[in-house]
Amino acid sequence: MTKLLLWSIYMAQHRFSSPLIGDRPAPVKFKPKLVCHSWAELETQTNNCRACGLHEDRIQVVAGRYSHKQAELLIIGEGPGQVEDKEGLAFVGDSGKLLDIMLDSVGLESWYITNVVRCRPPENRTLDSPFNAGSPRNGLSRNPTKTECQSCWGFLQSEIALVKPKAILCLGKVAARTILNTPTKFEKLLRIQHQYFEYPVWATYHPAYLLRQPQLSEHSPKWQVWQTLCQIKLYLEGCRL
Repeated sequence: MTKLLLWSIYMAQHRFSSPLIGDRPAPVKFKPKLVCHSWAELETQTNNCRACGLHEDRIQVVAGRYSHKQAELLIIGEGPGQVEDKEGLAFVGDSGKLLDIMLDSVGLESWYITNVVRCRPPENRTLDSPFNAGSPRNGLSRNPTKTECQSCWGFLQSEIALVKPKAILCLGKVAARTILNTPTKFEKLLRIQHQYFEYPVWATYHPAYLLRQPQLSEHSPKWQVWQTLCQIKLYLEGCRL
């Protein structure tokens, strides 16, 4: 709690604002055209989905993992990895273990974790879209293309409506650009609050990238993720900095 207090003081002295937002009126309420109106419908429709080529190589559709189904924080990654494809749950591999540790370290207890796409992008295929080129990879899997993300967009919107989060955290370039609908460089999206309808949104590094970054020094990727999680924790506790 002492670290959070120090961080709140720092934030109060250095107010961050998103260059994508500027001074705007109250955000428009989220009114998606739902493709799924219940958890049962979401499960059935995703399991039967054949909208893009990813279904051809999947073992199974990967569902969201959560501490609470209706959670304060919705966390969105890019796409399932090999372990997730086998288990059928999001972020259960090494990346998920690291993410759990980070969430626990700042006391974020109400969360729901999902991905932009529900099926694992297969191995040994090139990054065929500049939309996701250069983003950290999860194991041997490539990142989902923009077309594949659009195929799952209705499911993700339905999930947002069902979870009813108070805030959204995007892990990695693909998730951030999908939610914020922007070509802005990922580095410029970090550590500042954005807006998706009424939901405050933060973007940070994917845990798979952090696993390859051992540094714990100030301004290292792991340090930046911890700072972002602290911002979110303060926001959810009612600190509007």
